[in-house]
Parts: sequence; structure tokens; C-alpha cells
Amino acid sequence: MRRILALAVALSTAVAGQAQAQDGRFDVGGGRMIRLSCQGQGAPTVVVDAGMGGAPVEDEAWGRIAARVSEAARVCLYDRAGLGGSDPAPAGRPRTSADAAADLEAALRAAKIAPPFLLAGHSIGGLHAQVFAARYPDQTAGLVLISSTHPDQMDAWLARLPAQASDEPKALSDARGFLTRMPRDPSLNPENLDVGASSAQARALRTLGDKPMVVATHSPKWRMVPELGEPLAVELEAVTQDLQKQFLALSTRATQTIAPTAGHGLPHEDPGFVAEAILSGVKAVREGR
Repeated sequence: MRRILALAVALSTAVAGQAQAQDGRFDVGGGRMIRLSCQGQGAPTVVVDAGMGGAPVEDEAWGRIAARVSEAARVCLYDRAGLGGSDPAPAGRPRTSADAAADLEAALRAAKIAPPFLLAGHSIGGLHAQVFAARYPDQTAGLVLISSTHPDQMDAWLARLPAQASDEPKALSDARGFLTRMPRDPSLNPENLDVGASSAQARALRTLGDKPMVVATHSPKWRMVPELGEPLAVELEAVTQDLQKQFLALSTRATQTIAPTAGHGLPHEDPGFVAEAILSGVKAVREGR
């Protein structure tokens, strides 16, 4: 009898361990594989979408964040196409946030990870998360936007720059050129992402209703282009902070938390801040039930 009980305990422990840890490459169609790594237990499942060029599965900072979140909920790190352990995207055309969202949805389905999901997106990953929420509302429990790209960000920054002058500083010319070309030229970023098209897709997210929204914003002390000098760099950051506040209108249960000193690279500069923002989203989803 004791042996039977011991065996039962061992089997239940093994099953629990399997539920907690899941790391693999999953077919999203045509044999193309996307890597997911999950740990922990408890709904909602948190799904992390990192910044441009980032592969969170093997990233030390994201690993620390996931370990903290996994104490309270199931959390999955996701490498987008062509990054980390995931296969490249199909060749022939630029990518958009809708492509990233479709890959993620297919990978989660292939891995048999049940929705709804709390999407936690950093930087451009936040733009993808907004598109996921717009296209898969029934699978979305809420959003945690971590210094997220706003769909109007490039245009808003560009509009704040002074009129072009022949004798303007190089830093100003470079900033204007980047903000003008970036939304239209996918070759300027490492993921061949059509930022303009992706921003248009994100604008389709009109509301989350009463689903939780946590806006985790970098410190106002951060400067996008410090070479521009003050006060222009301050003005651009004011624009950014205003756009971050605009996210709050997407949900009747939206909250914002602002990092005291960390800049746009929040997951690496202040992983504890990011983990707490995600955990507050988990708590809000549970309270909503």
C-alpha cells in the first residue's frame, strides 16, 4: 500500500512538473517552427512578446522576470520568427504585427496552451500585443504594455521637430530622416517589419472593454535621442509620456505605473519593475472573474 501511495505521489509530481515546464518548437504551418518556453501554473497564462530583435527564451533578464511571474501564474516566453529558436519568416514580403500575432496564436494552439492570455509586450512587442488583442479578442484576458510602441509614435515625434533648416545639427537631421523613413522602409529594422502597416493594424484596437490594461512606462528622465540636447529632447519625451497615458483610454480597468529611473530598456534595466507590472495584471484578471 505504501508503495502504491509513493508511486501515486511520484506520478502526480511528475505531471505537475510537466504542467509547469514546457519548452519546444511548435509548427505554425508548413513545417515552420516557433519556439515557446513556459513555466509555472495558474491562470491567466502570461505570454511575453519582446522588443525589436529580442529573443526572450534565452534572455537572462526575461528569464528572471519569468521566474518571478511563474511563482503566481503560468508564463510563456515567445521567440518571434527568425529570432532565437524560431524559424525565419516566409521570404518575399515584409512582416507586420498581424503576422507576428498569427504566429503566436498558432504556436500557442499547437502547444495546446489554453486561452485566454494576458499579453505582456515590450516596445514593438507591445504593438504586436495590441494587434493580437484586436484580432483575437476572445483569447485575450488583458494587456501589459511595457514601454510599448504607440501606433502614432513616429508621427507624433516627427511633428514635434522644428522645421528643417540647412544649418541644423546633424543629430536633428538624422532623427528627422529616421522618423520619416522608419515607418515606410522595413529594411531599416532587423525583423523586416513594416512599422507603418503594423501601426495601422494596432489602431484597430478601439477598446478592451473591462479587460485589464497595465501601462508600465519608462522614466520621464529617459531621452530617446540625447544628442538632440535640451529642451528638444525633453519635449520629445513629453510626447512619449502623453502617448503612454493615451493607452489608458483602451480599458475601463486601466492602470499606469512609471519607472523611477529606468529607460526604454525596462526588462534589462529594471526587471523587478516589469515583473511587478505583470503580476498586477494577473491579479486584475483574477479579480475580474
